[in-house]
Amino acid sequence: MPEKSSEKRLFPRKELRIQVVLEDEFGEGFIYFYTTDVSLGGLFIESEIPLKIGTRVFLSFRLSGTGPMIRTTGEVVRLERLLARVYTGISGMGIHFVDLEKAHREAIQDYVTS
Repeated sequence: MPEKSSEKRLFPRKELRIQVVLEDEFGEGFIYFYTTDVSLGGLFIESEIPLKIGTRVFLSFRLSGTGPMIRTTGEVVRLERLLARVYTGISGMGIHFVDLEKAHREAIQDYVTS
């Protein structure tokens, strides 16, 4: 019997190491994080102190230093919490894009497929 994959990704992703500005749904200031990858579905943000699943956030980032500013809403859909003693990866949050404008969707698609 073939082994079932736990992979649930709908979109291909590509490595992306950029700073993203995040504001929570309560507008309680800006927090700066770094991403590890991006897809049309969302991005992964490194964080030792993740937000709760279901939290809505406002995101601002550029795919490159000269690219357009992407501003969109996202939702925390996955948490990765890794203990230092068994550290094998990166702690952080998977953020799903909730309302991505067409131009931003196209920019991300171009980035991921380039």
